[in-house]
Amino acid sequence: MTVIEEAQSLFSVTTQSGSEYTVDLREPACTCPDFEYRESVSECKHIRRVRIEVGQVDVETLETELIEAADNLESNAAELETQAQELTDTAHELRDALDRIVEVAR
Repeated sequence: MTVIEEAQSLFSVTTQSGSEYTVDLREPACTCPDFEYRESVSECKHIRRVRIEVGQVDVETLETELIEAADNLESNAAELETQAQELTDTAHELRDALDRIVEVAR
């Protein structure tokens, strides 16, 4: 992404695909669809990029946070995999029990 300061706290951000958005760090606000249409978004990637450019974000701190987030995702994925296997095992047990009930009912 290319960041150009147009005025104090107002930046033009051009993406690799050529899309151009305006970022206002006073709000913060961005003209990208992600920021404009998703209520849960308080900071899009364009705002983060401008913050990094102007030194409002410590890149080392950001790297540490990203590593922690990745570690948490891996941990959560492992837990979900374990839970999925437990559910699969339970489903097989229930299927076997149902088959036995059907045999007894005949």
